[in-house]
Amino acid sequence: MWNKFGFLGLVVFLALLPGCINPLSQNKGHPSANGSDGSDIKEAEIVIPIEAGYAERGDISAHFETTTRVVAENRVEVVAEGVGECMEVKVEEGDFVEKGQVLAELDKEEAVAALRQLEIQVAQNKTAYEIAEKSLVEGLGAKVERDNAQFAYEQAAASLAAQRLQVDNLTIRAPISGVVTRRNIQEGQMVSTASPVFSLVTPSSYMLEIHPPEKELARLSLGQAARVSIDALGGEEFAASVRRINPSVDPLTGTLKVVLDFDEETRKQLREAAFARVRLVMETHANALMVPKDTLVEENGRKYVFVVEEVEEGEDEENGKSETEESGDAAVEEATEADPADARAAAEQGEEAQADEAETGEEKSPDEKRLIAKRVEVQTGFEDSNRVEILSGIDDDSIIVTLGQHTLKPGARVRITNAKDEIEANADMSAEEALAAAQAERAKGEEGINRRRGRHRQR
Repeated sequence: MWNKFGFLGLVVFLALLPGCINPLSQNKGHPSANGSDGSDIKEAEIVIPIEAGYAERGDISAHFETTTRVVAENRVEVVAEGVGECMEVKVEEGDFVEKGQVLAELDKEEAVAALRQLEIQVAQNKTAYEIAEKSLVEGLGAKVERDNAQFAYEQAAASLAAQRLQVDNLTIRAPISGVVTRRNIQEGQMVSTASPVFSLVTPSSYMLEIHPPEKELARLSLGQAARVSIDALGGEEFAASVRRINPSVDPLTGTLKVVLDFDEETRKQLREAAFARVRLVMETHANALMVPKDTLVEENGRKYVFVVEEVEEGEDEENGKSETEESGDAAVEEATEADPADARAAAEQGEEAQADEAETGEEKSPDEKRLIAKRVEVQTGFEDSNRVEILSGIDDDSIIVTLGQHTLKPGARVRITNAKDEIEANADMSAEEALAAAQAERAKGEEGINRRRGRHRQR
């Protein structure tokens, strides 16, 4: 996980901080920003609080992302096979039904009456056929009479079977076990043959169809993992896998048909036609160096991160002297050769410069270390929702600025802090007190600048 070192300071202090330390930079070249002799007044150095941490190692994948809807592979549109008025609807949308269960009843009165007539006719024809058969055996009747009676009986029996089927068709039954997802019939409605009346789906057959472009065919395989987010279930993510790949390319769209499957427990939670966001894993890099996406700073099409580096205070100075001390000593040496009075003035000027340096911040020592923000260009690889892979530019030991980087400039001096310390440091201060403290800090900085400006004018 991301190892964070700290957090930015209070908003009110950060909002006022630029006004405390940059009054001269906004008016460079103006007489009030320089001494009377045209010499620049040294600007106070700012130390910016930041949050920083190390990169992490882990697996990151490239994904094919798309959207689709949950569909049931076993889906049936129930249509009416008879004609008649709907007398009763026995199920509602959302009900689970078993195969063969009655869904609705149509008017059967006329059909049942016709059925009874045919039953009587069949009984009569059967009796006539039996008499003719007996007469033929006893030699009293002709064979043709027996055959005619047989045909009449069989025809009546066939008509009776057809009528029974017609009566049975007036009862609408479930052809499969499943959930009723749509009802297009109501009591009193006149229903005709082939009219769609119900839709049924089998929840255990829920799946997803996605259509990646044909260029991805080489990277597709059975069992390939995917993550699916379902909006109807609060955006919860579920695991899925590739069950079937149609290798044929759709000539109109240039895509492939890929079927994703869920486990049984997941299917129980799904809903017909629910909107789904799919992230199919195409390739994975193991043990990759990763940083949060927010740490990246983009400029002119290039990507950068800010890293924190330690530098020795005055490391580019000779014999441990600061630039101010060194310039003062040089001025004294030059003045001594010319005039002792000038030497004393140069010495006083060096002392004042050192005093100015003390007013701008803490006393510096040759061994003191300070932190500097450095901008580093990086090359990125795979990305996910929160992280990005870093291919080059930094390593595991790099300390990366994770908060505050968008306002940093290369070479800025920084201070690593954290939210807990900042909050505890100001826990006893109200918003008004925090504002007053920031204003006082600003006034203090301006006072020091004015003192230095006055000394320059006196010279």
